[in-house]
Amino acid sequence: MTVGYLRKHAFVPRYGTEDRLSLVTDDGVRLAGARLQGPPDACATVVLIHGFSQSSRMPRIHAFAHSLARRAHVVVPDLRGHGASGGVSSMGPKEPLDVKAAVEAADPRLPVVTVGISLGGAAVLLHAGTHGGVAGVVSISAPAWWGAWDTPATQRIQRYAMTPAGRRFLSIFLRTRIAQVCEGVPHAEEQVKAIAPAFTLVVADPADHYFAEEHPRAIYGWAQDPKDLWLLPGTGHGTDLLSVDFTDRLLDELHRRLR
Repeated sequence: MTVGYLRKHAFVPRYGTEDRLSLVTDDGVRLAGARLQGPPDACATVVLIHGFSQSSRMPRIHAFAHSLARRAHVVVPDLRGHGASGGVSSMGPKEPLDVKAAVEAADPRLPVVTVGISLGGAAVLLHAGTHGGVAGVVSISAPAWWGAWDTPATQRIQRYAMTPAGRRFLSIFLRTRIAQVCEGVPHAEEQVKAIAPAFTLVVADPADHYFAEEHPRAIYGWAQDPKDLWLLPGTGHGTDLLSVDFTDRLLDELHRRLR
């Protein structure tokens, strides 16, 4: 086992006992998570959705959630089949129900913005366009459609997710349980078009080694105003983007849009 594996998946940080949260989705899956209280003048609740094979306790997700809580309330669940949550991952179709449960746990007196990363980015787009109830959506490194096995990184995911041996590895070592039959991320055009009048912010590295520039540009093209596209060269994929500068810029953007 490498030091990197132990840091990311074994010796992970914890949320305080008072922050822990239990949710139940519309289809009966119990989700673990946390709720972080922001300042009294918080402009929103951010629902933060992690990516595939991650959890709310991954070091970068944990740190990002606490950084967001400097200026907003935060709800951060483990997706189904991930971390301490029950169920199995559908890799797309069912995860919007997880987002819905987290959104419904937010403070109803404040606007809610969903922020999703990779698979989580697809989930927040699908949720907002199907269920609504949010003021805005921030999609980071999200795929626009399923079956884009055209890079070494996505081919590696395919090998793990689509074979019995790969699924056993993910379950044992990464605490990620995947359904034996996965439909994967649906083509999201109609759902993305339906997000407005909530805002859509699409964020990606144009050289993302998982999902090429055509994915964020397609999502941005489908979205209706108000919308924006942040292409951030050299930032990488998913949690690689969650720098201090990015967090500050995102919080400033949320404050500007919601105040």
